[in-house]
Amino acid sequence: MKARPIIHRASGFTLLETVIVVAVIALLAALMLSGGGPHRPTKRRSTEASLNAVTSALEVYLEKYGEYPEPANLDEASEVIPGKVYRIGAAKCLYQALSGDGNDAIKGVVGEAANSSNGTLDNEELKHIVFKDIPPTMRRKVGNSFILVDGYGRPFQYIKADPEKKNTVNSTYDLWSYGDDETNLRATSKDAEANPAVGAKWIKNW
Repeated sequence: MKARPIIHRASGFTLLETVIVVAVIALLAALMLSGGGPHRPTKRRSTEASLNAVTSALEVYLEKYGEYPEPANLDEASEVIPGKVYRIGAAKCLYQALSGDGNDAIKGVVGEAANSSNGTLDNEELKHIVFKDIPPTMRRKVGNSFILVDGYGRPFQYIKADPEKKNTVNSTYDLWSYGDDETNLRATSKDAEANPAVGAKWIKNW
């Protein structure tokens, strides 16, 4: 993977940046809605809005660096919710790649000292922000790092496509939340492709 370069460009918004701004506004609207009845926000609705915002941010990352981020340790796992262990390697990678906070969870990032996320940005990290103002509800501290979480407070799952391994449903990447599923919490996108019942309750990009 290439080093994350310093980008010099004219001021103003690109089309992709405009798209992500719109996605973030939609996400914030979903999170801020209150009251009863059908307008009350749900975990599923906020997760759908978050997934759309992450999708837009990943396209900005692709435009900026020429590739999608890849988790350094896809199978890293931790107890995120008491009694519930999840894979968090991808969620750490997504948080760092999109927020600019840290880089040790992004595979192959070179040319910079490896550091974990700590919730704040130094001058060097400010250059790598892709998703500005990530809502506090979308991040969670696990151990000494932060992860990107869905509306259920669980880590987003993400796999970058490897054409040789054929490890994803999509040709680019698979991104999903387990949604209302309380059973298949270690299953992957390929598991859901092989057996659609596995991913029936998931919120996903395929």
